[in-house]
Amino acid sequence: MQKNYQVLLVSQFTLYGFLKGNKPDFHVAMAPQRAKPFYASLVDRFRNAYNPDALKDGVFGAKMKVSLVNDGPVTMQLDSQSPKNTIDAAES
Repeated sequence: MQKNYQVLLVSQFTLYGFLKGNKPDFHVAMAPQRAKPFYASLVDRFRNAYNPDALKDGVFGAKMKVSLVNDGPVTMQLDSQSPKNTIDAAES
């Protein structure tokens, strides 16, 4: 935020795909009816917390060709699932 970097938000359900035989299987991805409002709320939260002019987003469900130069310090993948508490299990 201090450097006013641009942010590109793209919904990428295919990250949850895996091959089942020779076909992709996306059954572990969030259903589109839930995913679209979830993605929209994430975009809104970024717009409210950051410079809206620095935020770009994709079109949910559209086929997009995205190119960028990653000049920022980090690329993050956000997961909608709660992380499992592995520290407690390891200490038990």
